[in-house]
Amino acid sequence: MRLKFSQLLIQSIAAFAALAGASVQAQTAFPSKPVRIVYPFAPGGGMEIVTRVMAQDMQKSTGQPFIVDNRTGAGGSIAAAATAGSAPDGYTLFIGPVGIMAITPHLRKLPYDTHKDLIPIARLSEFKSVLVVASQFPAKTAEEFIAYAKANPGKVTYATSGVGSQGHLAGVMLESAWGIKLNHIPYKGAADIVADLLAGRVDVSFDVTMLQYVKQDKARALLVFGDKRMADFPNVPAIGESKLPQVNKDGTWFGAFAPKGTPPAVVEKLAVEFEKALKNPEVQSKMRPYAMTPAYLNPAEFRKLWDAEYDSYGKVIRDNNITVTE
Repeated sequence: MRLKFSQLLIQSIAAFAALAGASVQAQTAFPSKPVRIVYPFAPGGGMEIVTRVMAQDMQKSTGQPFIVDNRTGAGGSIAAAATAGSAPDGYTLFIGPVGIMAITPHLRKLPYDTHKDLIPIARLSEFKSVLVVASQFPAKTAEEFIAYAKANPGKVTYATSGVGSQGHLAGVMLESAWGIKLNHIPYKGAADIVADLLAGRVDVSFDVTMLQYVKQDKARALLVFGDKRMADFPNVPAIGESKLPQVNKDGTWFGAFAPKGTPPAVVEKLAVEFEKALKNPEVQSKMRPYAMTPAYLNPAEFRKLWDAEYDSYGKVIRDNNITVTE
């Protein structure tokens, strides 16, 4: 009887060890099939192009395809919801910007809880906002801009992609920090903003897409909202080097996310793959025309940043009673 019990015990231990080994092997073997990256905007944008190059790099590294799936609509919430509702196994990911992940949840009723149903994998890229003014605008420096805005409260207009957009909130925070009053003009698309800024029908934009027109001397950049100057615009000062009240320095980021419940080992594996892809010179070269830089943060570091910006943007929205119509 003792012998049979011993044999049973040995068999049980062996079976448990086999299962544990299989589990470890399954984790280390990830990915073992194609990975889908859900992207919330149409093909052709800056980060979408970068995402596709990263996907190719990650396929070479892992031996499995990383397929970009463009899911547009509802301000990005369709793509985010598709990811949040997917199996938490690492085979469906979401790449999105700070606007969708830290601003939209405070403005719209969503079919998912952004901050709970998705978990961070890595911050991938960032670009700093720039204070760009029409070439006809009288101010030549940020200090002159502030002085002019104070002397003409409500007269200076700034164009954004809409109420509740990151550009809108940037203007609100600028008003508070600099003690000025601006006039917000929401637009539906970047093309209209460009046309009106170049024609002088609107005074200001914070969008980096305007930098190409600065290069053509069709608009003027007064300030970079960051600690360092941009390499392509060495004559444009950074707010971090000035004595101005520091505001809007966090800029815009894109990050990768997975459904809640994705195993930590899988999240870590994906984070490592994204980090490697961001070191690829081809990926970096695709970022450069859009004033983007690689800005990798691991899951824990990215969680801290996301939490902080989720809270800070929420406070700005509540304090200023900003609402959007569906």
